[in-house]
Amino acid sequence: MRKLLLGVVCALAWLTASPWAHAGNTYRVGSRVLTVGDSAVFTRSLLGDPQYKEPIEDRFGAFRGERWQYQVDGRMVTVTIMAGKVGDIQIEQR
Repeated sequence: MRKLLLGVVCALAWLTASPWAHAGNTYRVGSRVLTVGDSAVFTRSLLGDPQYKEPIEDRFGAFRGERWQYQVDGRMVTVTIMAGKVGDIQIEQR
């Protein structure tokens, strides 16, 4: 029981350690929502062209995808695109 309680406390501390950064499965833009699994085309229609693109390579240097960065309403939104689909959404408060 004590180990379980310690594990829960550690998990909560880890989750709240950085309130300015958040990774999740969705990002709301007005009345529309970008979700992990949506297409890169839908992402561009929702957020426009990214202000910065960073290639993602594997350890051998092969192209795996891209990180698209947007600055929206004082937040840095990073969308990871893998195989033409959203793989991850990260939001940082500035």
